[in-house]
Amino acid sequence: MKKTAGYLIAAGICLALAAFFRFALMGYGFLGLCFAALAALILCFWGLKRLSDKHGRTARRLKTALLCLLIAGSLAAAVTEGAVAAACLRAGAGESGARCAIVLGAGVNGTVPSRALHARLEAALAFSQEDPNAILILSGGQGPGEDVSEAQCMAQWLTGRGVAPERLVLEDKSTSTEENLTFSKEKLRELCIDNAPVTLITAGYHICRAKLMAGDLGYENVSARAAFTGYPLLELNYFLREIPAIWVYLLTR
Repeated sequence: MKKTAGYLIAAGICLALAAFFRFALMGYGFLGLCFAALAALILCFWGLKRLSDKHGRTARRLKTALLCLLIAGSLAAAVTEGAVAAACLRAGAGESGARCAIVLGAGVNGTVPSRALHARLEAALAFSQEDPNAILILSGGQGPGEDVSEAQCMAQWLTGRGVAPERLVLEDKSTSTEENLTFSKEKLRELCIDNAPVTLITAGYHICRAKLMAGDLGYENVSARAAFTGYPLLELNYFLREIPAIWVYLLTR
């Protein structure tokens, strides 16, 4: 029993961290899920250790299969995260030259932008100041816990900081990134600039998936501008969460 006590202690620590990130902090749920998965993995190895005492051959085969799955999953995750990071690094502060930007929505707390949305708005404000004639399409509907649509919240925030209302186009029906881009393309078509260069303003971790979707939806000349919350651990949570999000999109598109 002493030989396997370390497994149980490690699993217990991971479960405690999972509960902390899931329930004690807001916005860190995926980190909590990662620690819960790590605890489950440790318990699997603990179970195999116990099984090996009586069924050594079966335990070795199961352990080999588990390790193969773990290696394959780790490689897939590393490649995906590499693509996410590369897209973010290429965007940097954002390419210039586009006369129109699409600001992808994020959560609103009542009528106040969440941390994620606030970061995007800071990037949108900088974009608007670089070109006084640039158009901003603010994309995001109203979700649970939101007293106004994300588009309306963004418009209030930007006009409160000096951006002229006539430069803002509100798209307030979308409930997902794909809908953001689909409905924003309709707005571009209404403005007769659907073939013009467009900059996507979104979180750094989100750029890779957003540009994949934009390409699938027929956008031809798309650059991006990365927004960051300024909270490294929160950014880590989002960057890790993007791995399954990209795979879900690739497998269901």
